[in-house]
Amino acid sequence: MKKIPLLLFLLAASLASATGTVAVLEITPADELDLKISEYRHLTDELRTRAREALPDGYVVLTRDNIISLMPSDAEEAQCLAESCAVEIGRAIGAEYVTQGFVGEFGGMLTLTVELYESMSGNLLGSFVTESKEVMSLLTTIREKAPGLFAKISKPAPSQPVKEQPKELDVASEIAKQPQKIDPQVESIEKKTNTSFWVAVALDVVGAGLLCYGYMQERAATDKFDSYMSLNASSSRSQFGDSWQKVEDASTIRNVSYVAGGIFLAAGIGVHVWF
Repeated sequence: MKKIPLLLFLLAASLASATGTVAVLEITPADELDLKISEYRHLTDELRTRAREALPDGYVVLTRDNIISLMPSDAEEAQCLAESCAVEIGRAIGAEYVTQGFVGEFGGMLTLTVELYESMSGNLLGSFVTESKEVMSLLTTIREKAPGLFAKISKPAPSQPVKEQPKELDVASEIAKQPQKIDPQVESIEKKTNTSFWVAVALDVVGAGLLCYGYMQERAATDKFDSYMSLNASSSRSQFGDSWQKVEDASTIRNVSYVAGGIFLAAGIGVHVWF
């Protein structure tokens, strides 16, 4: 039984703990281009470096050696796979995401196209294209645009809106917040009550005033009676008559004031009790 190479063992352990695996395939030139191998390999290495910097912790970016070691051991199968599209290669080596790049020529200028795919679905997640007269400018474009391309992988899926749990109804606070509507009947009763109170107070005041006035007339009747009694035998009959009339008038006013005051006070007390 053959021993598993140490490289494959370490790679398997790394992949087992990874959140995601990204395979950056070699950037290939068109056949008609006279481009050095070291030049397009340098472009690929720069693309891998930018992928590692842009992706969060937990993602594994496969190196050139990693990809070669994961290719089928059968030479014929490996050659067939190498001629396939990037998505098929990504699925074959177990990479969740895969990039492929091409350097071509258009209008006398070099062109660079880099595409990022999701291996399982085959969906194109993003790409960028640039044109330049020299390879160095292609390298600069990779440094500028690759971080944004790989950021599409690290973006979390849009989270579902969290449904708020219904809050317990605070009856007291809800009632306090709502405008209080007064029943017209209740409002009418309140108005009647207020009116009755002031009517009762007015009756009490008038009754008390009449009683006080009656008391004053009682004092006046007493004084007039004393004056009447002070008349002597030399006084005329008319003087006796006038003096006695004053006593009777004061007594009458006193009695009327007492009676009217009592009636008003009783009416005021009745209004207080009734309403």
